[in-house]
Amino acid sequence: MLYMYIHTHPLEKCLIEKPEEMKKMFAKSQEGAKKAGIKMLGVYMAPHEHTMYVIFDTPDIVTLEKLLIPMTAWGDAELIPVMTPEQGLAMY
Repeated sequence: MLYMYIHTHPLEKCLIEKPEEMKKMFAKSQEGAKKAGIKMLGVYMAPHEHTMYVIFDTPDIVTLEKLLIPMTAWGDAELIPVMTPEQGLAMY
């Protein structure tokens, strides 16, 4: 199943000026996802809005929730089940 993860954080917690720390955090997230069998299909950032968008593909929501706990502690988050246009059209 596909999930859109939307993460926002306050300016005070932003890592944009700490690129090495940001790279470590991202690498750790990728490694954890890979170990858990979760695919990260896309990662997008809106730096001025302090927002990150990630599309995950996983059959196991519990494992995905566990993976995201550290990010959720760092800011606000939404985890939304989504589908492809083809899946949506097949519903009708």
